Amino acid sequence: MSFNYSNILLLTGLLLLVFYSNGLTQSEQEQIQIKFNNSLALFDSARYEEALVGFNQILSDYKYNSKTTVSEFFIAKIHLELKQFNQFKYTADRFLQNYPTSLYVDEFRMLLTKYFLEIANYYNAFKEILNIIDNTTSSSYEQNARKTGEGIAAKYLNDIQLDRINSSYSSDKIKAFVLLQKAKYYLRNGNAYSAKNTLKEIVENYSQSIDYNEAQRLSENETESFLPMTAVIGVMLPLDINEQGEYKSQPAAEILEGIKFAVDEFNKSREEKIGLLIRDTKKDIQQIKNVRDEFVELNSLVAVIGPIFSNEVRIALDEFDDYDIPIISPTATDDDLTSISHNFFQANPSFSVRGKVMAQYIYYVENKRNISVLNSIDSYAPILASSFIGEFEKLGGRIIRKESFGSDISDFSIPISKIYSDSMIVEGIYIPFSDNSVTPLILSEMVKYNVKIPLFGNQDWFTAKGFETAPEISNNIIFESDYFVDYSSETYQHFSDQFISVTGKDVNRNTLYGYDAAKFLLTAFRNSSHDRKSLTEKMLSGMVSRGMQNNISFDERRVNRFLNIIRFKDSVFELVDKFKLSQ
Repeated sequence: MSFNYSNILLLTGLLLLVFYSNGLTQSEQEQIQIKFNNSLALFDSARYEEALVGFNQILSDYKYNSKTTVSEFFIAKIHLELKQFNQFKYTADRFLQNYPTSLYVDEFRMLLTKYFLEIANYYNAFKEILNIIDNTTSSSYEQNARKTGEGIAAKYLNDIQLDRINSSYSSDKIKAFVLLQKAKYYLRNGNAYSAKNTLKEIVENYSQSIDYNEAQRLSENETESFLPMTAVIGVMLPLDINEQGEYKSQPAAEILEGIKFAVDEFNKSREEKIGLLIRDTKKDIQQIKNVRDEFVELNSLVAVIGPIFSNEVRIALDEFDDYDIPIISPTATDDDLTSISHNFFQANPSFSVRGKVMAQYIYYVENKRNISVLNSIDSYAPILASSFIGEFEKLGGRIIRKESFGSDISDFSIPISKIYSDSMIVEGIYIPFSDNSVTPLILSEMVKYNVKIPLFGNQDWFTAKGFETAPEISNNIIFESDYFVDYSSETYQHFSDQFISVTGKDVNRNTLYGYDAAKFLLTAFRNSSHDRKSLTEKMLSGMVSRGMQNNISFDERRVNRFLNIIRFKDSVFELVDKFKLSQ
């Protein structure tokens, strides 16, 4: 979003100002004028630091005068140009408090809008624009604010946020404008039913507003108002939106950013755009039912991304059970979810799949046939151990010994001594756990034995401690993980640069969970007939989507078959393979 502050406009405004004497001598007035002109020239030459000194001197060295408020304006503008955000915000707030009737109030509101956009606070950026629309006496400022506000709403805000903003204003002018942006949001996302009702509200209740004519035109000809969406993807996440329209759940918000970026990337290469309809589940059963009621009424909706937690997924699958809408969760990992609904796809491999992947990798790639197992009895570790053993034995491998431990263990000498008693025949040890605090105890005990046996494990080894205390052991560790990113690769660097340029935010693990799931869905959509049935068939076809942190591919079991195989070597985690579970 760009804002043009014409020097000609400002200087014209300055000529209309009169000098305030307030005890200032003619000589002082001339000094102020000279200092202001010099500072303005420095500003025009982008010598901001030097200009800042001059403008500040006008405030500090002289009483209130004809250049006080305009100097405050340029001080604020310089802070914003230099991205000195704290200083800018302080200056802007102080000005609006001290000079609420100044000719520069609208300019300051525009600067505040730019500030909020810079820090990605789109909600407050839009509210600053609304303050201009509501209070300015200048038709040109209002016109500019309306154009800017429409751009912010279209690019950054959803209908929930617009609803919250609308409820905080009593002005008919603002309510009509916000409702119009909400109607356009629905039209862009293929939700003709909600768009029609919103436009009807404007036409019936705000006939005196500037937005009335456009609302009437859109309601009469809504199908031609925007490029039609070929499809809409529903998103249901526990965003926990507060009264300001902000997302209180950081993981959900980060996953949403990844989803939105994938759709933005997809739409840039297509004339027919795909829309997102984003809904907050609030981790509430009734809210999930409300989302279901809305989604199932939309014929243009082809799939749903979310929820992200297994308990919410269970609720959603029950509620959507009677509707053939494919649902894909980026992160849920419970084992039985796909048995609840034939429409559910699990992008993050379940625990049983993880155990099977390690069994197949060890058997086929490492060519090991005799393995011992040492697993925690807590959380998901028993599932990993059980699925590993079952798969390894099915392949023809042999489990030499199985030992387990509880969360209260502080001495691994007994289980490890039993495993090492078979050191002549055992070819590796599979060690899944859910609490990585045990790794220093395990490694320190293994160091006592002068036999190097390869170690295999689960994703929790990624965050384990104590590797440096036993390098001769830790260099033999290989484990599976649903995420791995080569931060030095050109592919990732390009992706990160693009993501930051679009969102203003850094890429993280949650972002990539959302991105990879959405990319898979969009890839399947692009290669299908754009309806739910053909999309589901394509998702089940075994097609591979190469994600940023893990590949995704499904068969009839509807659980992602890919996992990263990671090796710890010389104090560095390195990718060994993106391993695909076979039948």
